[in-house]
Amino acid sequence: MKYSIRPACDADYQYCYRLTKRNMFDLFCRHWGGWASGEFRKSFNPDHISMVVMHGRRVGYLSVKRDDCGVYIENIQLSPFLHGRGIGTEILEQLLNRHCEEAIRLTTFSDNPARRLYERLGFIVTEREEATLRMARLPNKANAADAKSRAAD
Repeated sequence: MKYSIRPACDADYQYCYRLTKRNMFDLFCRHWGGWASGEFRKSFNPDHISMVVMHGRRVGYLSVKRDDCGVYIENIQLSPFLHGRGIGTEILEQLLNRHCEEAIRLTTFSDNPARRLYERLGFIVTEREEATLRMARLPNKANAADAKSRAAD
């Protein structure tokens, strides 16, 4: 399936909000007692967000920011019809390849089905707090050397 990535803008807020709520509502209710719409608004920053587009329509987004510890994946959400079709894997693999010299972190629920994807891509649990997991993929020195070699060619 072909898709493109474009920077987000303020007009994408409502789409991102609805998609995240659709995908995560049950997990939020189960682990945090409900959906807190104000929290999503506070954390929405289009400067960190890339929209996933297919056939001219938004079908998901990826929110990534850089901090003192490296790269942090704040959120990745895809429309339910794309779940299990390899798009999330492809998007994350591109991110991992681009940042292979850095630690990449994320936070998820222990029972989030996406956890299997993260583990398959080399993320390991670094911290557990009740049902919340902090995971990281450590820098891959072999991939980093390979990327430098390709860049020099």
